[in-house]
Amino acid sequence: MGEQEKTDYKRLDTWDEDDRAISQMGYFSWRPKFLEVMNKPYTFVLTFGLTSFFSIMAFGILSLIIPTLEVVFNLNSKETGLILMANDLSGVIAAIVMANYCSGRKVRWIVLGTWIVVIAVLIPSSTTLMAEYPKPSPVSGNESSRASQRLPSMCSITNETDAVPRQATVNRMSGNGTGEGLWAVRNHRFYWLHVLGALLQGIGSTPPGIAGSTYMDEIFPQKAFGVAISVLYAVAFVGFPLSMIAGSFYLTFYVTLNPPEGLSPDSKEWIGAWWLGMVIPAGIVFALSWVLALFPRQMPAAKASLFF
Repeated sequence: MGEQEKTDYKRLDTWDEDDRAISQMGYFSWRPKFLEVMNKPYTFVLTFGLTSFFSIMAFGILSLIIPTLEVVFNLNSKETGLILMANDLSGVIAAIVMANYCSGRKVRWIVLGTWIVVIAVLIPSSTTLMAEYPKPSPVSGNESSRASQRLPSMCSITNETDAVPRQATVNRMSGNGTGEGLWAVRNHRFYWLHVLGALLQGIGSTPPGIAGSTYMDEIFPQKAFGVAISVLYAVAFVGFPLSMIAGSFYLTFYVTLNPPEGLSPDSKEWIGAWWLGMVIPAGIVFALSWVLALFPRQMPAAKASLFF
């Protein structure tokens, strides 16, 4: 047995061509030597941690922008609940699949998951380009007349019972029964794009969580793994509270980034740029995913830690 262990040690220590091909950073056959400076376990933890941080920021803002989505897309509480539930449901299904198929090429699974997360952000965010928005009421001295035309608060919409037709809600929003108040009803056709985005987010966030942890278990020695995984989760979960802070800032911008004249964030007719808090982190995640894709299937430091 001792002789066999010695033989295995020599084989791993000689580094044949196949070992070099899967242990160097790069894309496909392009594996330049200058990238080997980054080919360290802790470099992976830093890159993966930042990717997880911004991924959580992209969807952590969802609970903050729900009131805005309810107004813009004329959603009721059941529909917003389905959006939130779709994320968890698809994540459970994806976890079952990943348990059987993530044994090899873990870095590819991680990158694939981050790309799905980016797509999951772009799908609902794209609705802001297609949605209609109300024209602000003109400024007048009659405040009561202005108030009748303003958008309602979240409570005035969400307190609608299922027995009240959606048309009545729109009439309340516009202050009349004219066609001008139908903008929210027309926007409702984009509701399923938000559900699809939530489904894809649950699917996309699962591979990085599962494959990332197992990959770290392979590249770190046993004593260092606990520290590395703790740092990863600490960095990642800070993203949720920060997404609330960033989201509050993004909502101070008008949804089209070009507010109508005379409209300010203090106005009741103001609709914040809910999509900014999703698109900006998603762009950073996409950029970091290309850095993650550089990492090899196995690291030289990992082999050394197992046999030295």
